[in-house]
Amino acid sequence: MPENPGAKETEELLEQYENTENQTVNNEPAESEEPKEPSAIFKFLSTVFYIFLLCALGISMTLLLFSLDFLDIMVFRNSIPEQYRKGWPLEAYYEFVKLHQLPEEERYQQMIYTEQQRYNKLISDGNKNLEERAKALEESYRALVRTQKEQNKLDQEELRRKQEDLALERKKLEDGLADLEKRKKAVDELSNRLASEAMNIEASLIRFMEKENRLDQVCAIAAQMEPKALAKVFDEVPDDQLIYDIMGGLQPSHSAKTLSHMDPEKAGKIMKISNNPLTLPPPGAPRSYIPQSLTNLIEETQANRR
Repeated sequence: MPENPGAKETEELLEQYENTENQTVNNEPAESEEPKEPSAIFKFLSTVFYIFLLCALGISMTLLLFSLDFLDIMVFRNSIPEQYRKGWPLEAYYEFVKLHQLPEEERYQQMIYTEQQRYNKLISDGNKNLEERAKALEESYRALVRTQKEQNKLDQEELRRKQEDLALERKKLEDGLADLEKRKKAVDELSNRLASEAMNIEASLIRFMEKENRLDQVCAIAAQMEPKALAKVFDEVPDDQLIYDIMGGLQPSHSAKTLSHMDPEKAGKIMKISNNPLTLPPPGAPRSYIPQSLTNLIEETQANRR
């Protein structure tokens, strides 16, 4: 018996349906899982985005209402009380509407006036700023000048003090140089006196070593000479002590006349010898014996050094 093609197709469709059901049953989870709660960051971002959308919607609706009122499609500006029109943004909106409701020529004039007022305000503010800056610069300049004056005053005071110190040091130096010059002169004088004393001592030693009859012969010759001629000879003799000894062997009147014809300075030196005659040390005196004249010179030298 031939097979019915319609029945065969029906069986195939049933098998496909059963297979599809089995796959669906196998793909379903064995246990239903509970949905997870969103994180805190996701909630925060969602809230922020939601608020942003609400604000944007509110601003859009406000702008739409103002646009409809400006275009006279839905007019509501006349129904708002006067006390609410003076706050922002209604005050700016009413000024804008009032300006654009004017005729074109008057609107341009009003805009020009407004811009002029704005420019005048900017210029006035700029002038105020310039005046404030000028005052600030002037105060800074005055403060700088005052500081410079004080610094210059301090510098001048320091310079004056240094000049005074320098003048004092210069005076001390000049006084020191003068004192040094005085000491040098005193030392030179002492040196000359010391040389003279040394020559006198040497002459005295020679005289004591000479024989007595030699001095007697000289005294005899001097006694025969005229006082004036003898004075000229004595002026040429450098040994004052020898002159003193020779004159000691003459008559007092002859010695007086001779001294009167001699050089006054040299005569004075010979007269001084009479007050402090040079003598050799006495017998038995120590080797460190110093004549009185040299002792006086040493004392004067020590005083000059101090």
